[in-house]
Amino acid sequence: MTTEHARLVGHQTETWDAQLVPTDRGRVRQPTPDCPVEVALSAISGRWTTLVLRELMHGPCSFSELRDLLPALSAKVLADRLHGLVERGLVVCERTAGFPVRTRYQLTARGQALRPLLKTLYEVGSALAEGPEAIDSPCGGE
Repeated sequence: MTTEHARLVGHQTETWDAQLVPTDRGRVRQPTPDCPVEVALSAISGRWTTLVLRELMHGPCSFSELRDLLPALSAKVLADRLHGLVERGLVVCERTAGFPVRTRYQLTARGQALRPLLKTLYEVGSALAEGPEAIDSPCGGE
């Protein structure tokens, strides 16, 4: 059973599912950059991003280690994905002094916070791939 939140807007009552939209930030009628769902989707967007995150969930990796773990991923795309993850504050890049310079990538606490989201996406995706009968309630109930 869902809890609803209602408020009067003009002459109409606006109703929100409080479990899906617990705060005003998400009560929007079109995608906005600060909507929590859009922020989360943006964090994992881009082909290969979820796989790079998955590998970094196991601990720090160098660029070449990530290339070995994801051999079909080009160096250019890997560099692009890592750069984006660093920009979003999900990954830190640590360079060691010396020659050659060694670079390691590690998830931040914000990056680690994506673990339950990735796990849920995997579980739901697996159920969806099995077909309509794999989902208990086709009407979205709980």
